[in-house]
Amino acid sequence: MKSQSPVKFAFKYLKEYKARLAFAILCSIIFVIVPMQVPILTGALIDGITGNKVKIYGHILDLSPEQILIFASVGLMIIAAAYGITAYFRTTSIAKVSRHFVSELRKALIQKLELMSLDIHGKYGSGELLSRVILDTQSTRQFVESVFIRTIINIVRVIYPASMLVIINPFLAAVASSILPFQWVLTRNLQKRLHQASIQARTTRAQLTTIVKENLDGIETIKTSNAEISSANKMSEQAEELEFAELQSNKYSALIRASVWTLTYTGFALTWWLGGQMVLDGDMTIGTLIVFTGFVAFLYTPFRQFSNVVKVYQKGIVGLERIQEILDKPSTVQDSPDATPLKVKNGKIEFRNVSSSYAQQEVLTGINLTIEANEITAIAGKSGSGKSTLLKLITRLYDPSEGQILIDGQDIKKVTLKSLRSRIAVIPQTPIIFSGTVSENIRIGNPDASDKEVEEACQAADALKFVVNLRKGCDTRLGQEGVNLSGGEAQRIAIARAILRKPKILLLDEPTSALDSESKSSILATIDLLKESMTILLVGHHLKAISKADRVIVMDNGKIVEDGTHEELLSSPGLYSFLYSEDGA
Repeated sequence: MKSQSPVKFAFKYLKEYKARLAFAILCSIIFVIVPMQVPILTGALIDGITGNKVKIYGHILDLSPEQILIFASVGLMIIAAAYGITAYFRTTSIAKVSRHFVSELRKALIQKLELMSLDIHGKYGSGELLSRVILDTQSTRQFVESVFIRTIINIVRVIYPASMLVIINPFLAAVASSILPFQWVLTRNLQKRLHQASIQARTTRAQLTTIVKENLDGIETIKTSNAEISSANKMSEQAEELEFAELQSNKYSALIRASVWTLTYTGFALTWWLGGQMVLDGDMTIGTLIVFTGFVAFLYTPFRQFSNVVKVYQKGIVGLERIQEILDKPSTVQDSPDATPLKVKNGKIEFRNVSSSYAQQEVLTGINLTIEANEITAIAGKSGSGKSTLLKLITRLYDPSEGQILIDGQDIKKVTLKSLRSRIAVIPQTPIIFSGTVSENIRIGNPDASDKEVEEACQAADALKFVVNLRKGCDTRLGQEGVNLSGGEAQRIAIARAILRKPKILLLDEPTSALDSESKSSILATIDLLKESMTILLVGHHLKAISKADRVIVMDNGKIVEDGTHEELLSSPGLYSFLYSEDGA
């Protein structure tokens, strides 16, 4: 299905502000019409003080030169006051509309990013998506004015002076307008090239953002690998590509501006020459020529400003297209039309002939597995054997290409994502600690939890001992602007975060891989206590850390190759015993 045009797409976010948008347009129309009365008063003043008949909108003013002077002066003061008042209301109303527009667009994009499936996140990358949230939404701020407001007032700017020119002198009006068709054809051609150049510049800018973010995130690896120079060179090359792309965009903008000014000044020269001949021949007064050329200037103004408008328009269009691409992107993982809430009693998990592919490469093949409730089931295997993929399938971060996954007999594809994920907690290999307090970090999955519940979760995760010793306890700020936690402390915060959600299923991905022996033992002892109230699935690379699990599943090349207790697997020759010996037994 073809997506709607960027302009229609943008208007969807302005519907709520239609009244304010209409008011901004009205103020803008008055704003552009008021100054157009200046040539009329100026022409009247010149004709009045030179003794010629004074005409305003076809009416002859029977006034003395002194009265004409007073009339014109008072009229100009009224124009100045009206211009200032409408300028204020126009500016403030446009600012409110554009602020609302960008805010709503940005909120919609942020919500979409939160709900998008991981495969789409992987396709674009965090730097690219960050560019769309910050830069692309910002580029649409002026788009509201340039499209929804300036388009309408430019119609007024052309029709009103053009009508006045025809009324004053049809022949001179035709001469003054003769350059406009040439200008339209030339600008139209350059505008297409500018659009392509704008797309290239925006894409290159997003790529630079991605590279810089990746390098900043991996600065420790870069430094320890002595890769600072090559990394800097890579960013410099991308920066040069961006500079070239922006130069191309500026070149076409400059060509549009140059053509507009050249052709409009040619039109001015023709108007003055032929109009001057009429004044010399007595067919036109000097005041009328002043009025006429004043309206010619107003007629040309929208075209002279067109290069700036086109640049803003193109930036806005490109930004909207990139935003619309994300907002229109369907998530590969979403609720089925007849999805019902998940009802968990025990937390038994079943894999029935499950296969999974990523980037056209099969990761899991024909997995048949039952994970009993209130047990710790460990998954072991070499790197890349598909261990972590199992966890992601249970939470529906991805969907299997074949087969079914059931929790207490319910196909997880047929239950709502919200209900599914509300009963599952995940502790990743490297827990993310966000900027915020200890309490805020723990409450992420349950923001309405009470202070007592947070304290109990810390107690259950064996985190209370170090939390109470922090400067402000649970109110101590963590992350970039606060305390940096050790690996074990961060894991305990992650476990407390999981416990606070009161899940029936707990998934842990290499939870002790970066910890020392003492921290490992303490964390595993904590996990062992949790199995009384939940089903625990533990992915482990270091096999000694999972030796006390109730059951061990061994995977290799996306398949289950062994299944049993630690003692059973260790007593028979196989992959597990080999890996265990390699682990330093």
